Amino acid sequence: MKNIMKLKKNSGITLIALVITIILIIILAGVIIYSSLSGNGIIFRSKEARFKTRMSAISEEVNLYITNEVIDNKVANTIYAGDLAKKIIEENEIDANKDDVLDLKKVSKSVGNAEKKYVMVFEGRLYYVSQKNIKDNDKQVQWCQEIGIPIWQYSDTNTGIKVINGKYEEVNGVYLCTPNLSTGFKKENTRYMYTRNGNFVPGKWINQKPEDDWYDYKNSVWANIFVETNGIGSYYTWIPRYCYKILNSTAGNQRMDVKFIDCDNNYKNAETGETLTEQQLKNDGYQIPEAFWWDNNNDGKETQEERLAGYWMSKYQLSELNEGEYIVDYTTAVNMNSVTIKDIRENVPTGKTVAKYTYYLNGNLVPDHFTKEDELKIPATPGNKTLNVTTLDENGEIIGSMTKTFETANNSEPDTSSFDQDTTFCVWWDEEGNEHNETPIRDKEKIKSKWYDYTSGNWANIVTRNNGEETYFTWIPRYMYTLDNVSRPQKSEVKFIGTDISNYKGNVPSPYKIPEAFWWDNNNNGKEDEGEQLSGYWITKYQLQELSNYTRIDVNLKAGSDKIRVKEFTGSLINNINTNSIPIKVEYYINGKLMEDAKGDNLNENYIYKNLQGNTEYTINIIVRNKNTNEYIGAVTKKLKTVTPQPPLFEVEGKGFNKEETYYVWWDEKGEEHSDRKITEKPPENWYDYSDGKWANVVTKAEGTLTYFTWIPRYEYKLDASVKPQKSLVNFIGTDIRNRKW
Repeated sequence: MKNIMKLKKNSGITLIALVITIILIIILAGVIIYSSLSGNGIIFRSKEARFKTRMSAISEEVNLYITNEVIDNKVANTIYAGDLAKKIIEENEIDANKDDVLDLKKVSKSVGNAEKKYVMVFEGRLYYVSQKNIKDNDKQVQWCQEIGIPIWQYSDTNTGIKVINGKYEEVNGVYLCTPNLSTGFKKENTRYMYTRNGNFVPGKWINQKPEDDWYDYKNSVWANIFVETNGIGSYYTWIPRYCYKILNSTAGNQRMDVKFIDCDNNYKNAETGETLTEQQLKNDGYQIPEAFWWDNNNDGKETQEERLAGYWMSKYQLSELNEGEYIVDYTTAVNMNSVTIKDIRENVPTGKTVAKYTYYLNGNLVPDHFTKEDELKIPATPGNKTLNVTTLDENGEIIGSMTKTFETANNSEPDTSSFDQDTTFCVWWDEEGNEHNETPIRDKEKIKSKWYDYTSGNWANIVTRNNGEETYFTWIPRYMYTLDNVSRPQKSEVKFIGTDISNYKGNVPSPYKIPEAFWWDNNNNGKEDEGEQLSGYWITKYQLQELSNYTRIDVNLKAGSDKIRVKEFTGSLINNINTNSIPIKVEYYINGKLMEDAKGDNLNENYIYKNLQGNTEYTINIIVRNKNTNEYIGAVTKKLKTVTPQPPLFEVEGKGFNKEETYYVWWDEKGEEHSDRKITEKPPENWYDYSDGKWANVVTKAEGTLTYFTWIPRYEYKLDASVKPQKSLVNFIGTDIRNRKW
């Protein structure tokens, strides 16, 4: 019985422990699940990674598609989106036709049904459309900002400002004809203005939806815009169509009651829903100002079509400057992928101080740039672009604004096909201003980012070298230009046209012109025929050698079967180096590759290019620099071929030397002569080396008489008349003399 009772007692304890264990497991599981789903949890971080990866893939595909559209001369401003974009267009956030919206799948294969709810491509740019009804919208907005995708703030509620097309609508508790921005203003240079803390500050451009507090006519906050053209800015206020009557006719104490009406002259009370007709208003003493009727046909009769929903009244002009003066101006340089702002110039009015600079590309604020920079490079997709620079005071009010339009085009690639690919070199300068020209143009892609960048004024330069002569060239890409006749001194504005020159043949937008240098009249008929337009041309900058007897740097090269030996530097620059004791370093290149084993601090070191392929042509490039400053002094480039001179023959057609009486002749390191080895034996290792000027010698010893002979291998030569005294240049022909064509 005790045993049974004991068993029951133990069983009860086990059951309680099991229950407690289950409860603890549930609690622990809940903690783990909560932790995983929280903002820092594994599942949430995984979700973030998937979203960023997907949006980055979409962004890359969109950029590639838009780039190809521009290259193929197609318009890249089409809207790509789902039904969301059509809804936005219907609510007048975008000035476009909803039937022109194309499927997102056309620009990105990575777009799924989820992305179609919040992704839109507008004016060649990918946007994430922020909406309250999208799950995790706030987080997705943050993630997009972290990977550089701009946000389009879309209000999907029925409150706030929605229409800006002059229709009679209820806005913030008042019926009125809403501000009409559909005609008369350019979206590139017109923006909303807001009152913030008593200051008049700029907002978005009118191609985007305004903020809900842009205007509130119920509380006397009127709609204002800022329009800037060629640096001159003006403010405008929207006057909605209204009627009025005087409530108190006492002189000096007149008050008026104003009611906003539609183009049928009816008034609707937003609070009660009551509508008063035109006749009722007239009976009550209300009048309509003549400003809301524009007599188009001058017949003196007002028709429905001639009634204005409202009008924009100019408040005041930002500046009253002399002709040709701007408060702010700047220079731009563009290519397919970026625009660079340079040389910001200002004419700040007296009493004003610039506290902040803002930069906008296509109406979108360039983040993190609010100071004046010597050079600001902004990434840009291909196509037409609008750039604005605005200066603000300490209160955020506009001091000056300048808007410019341009086209990001791919500068025509420098055509180097007509130059020797081995003896022509890309020229560029490092941050210290030192010239570099060690890269052959056949390897130009390796240093393309250093070689040229037309957005920053870094033009493509090359240098050709031929036996000590150097000639520099600069590539002039095809461009069109116009002269600014207003500014003083007069300036020219340049736009690079791009690689497809056919776009601008006979179709240059006014007032631009294309220089005649880009047309080569091949058939001399005076007409620009097909194929006569140039995408660019090389212009000679300067030639370093003008006289035939003047050599900056030259070098004597000798080739063997597997080596090339550098001997005897000459030239005017070498004399200058020696005279002024300039510390130098020498860089030895072969086929564009720097030889790492070269000491390079002595012009008399007789460097040897070793372990080369036989019967192979090599390009030798030797650059001399100042050892302390790395400044470029000069260079020499030559081509030559490794050859094996015809080896010495001791017998020809059964006739020759007596092998028992003929001995090899060579000299050791001390200069002592040796001739104790017969030619029937293996020749000495250092018997001859024609690349080093060691010729093959033998001696015959017969009856006490010594006779010396030197082997002259077959060679070709020419006289160098460019130097004094005159020299002969020799090339050994090689073993197979039958290959030479005379």
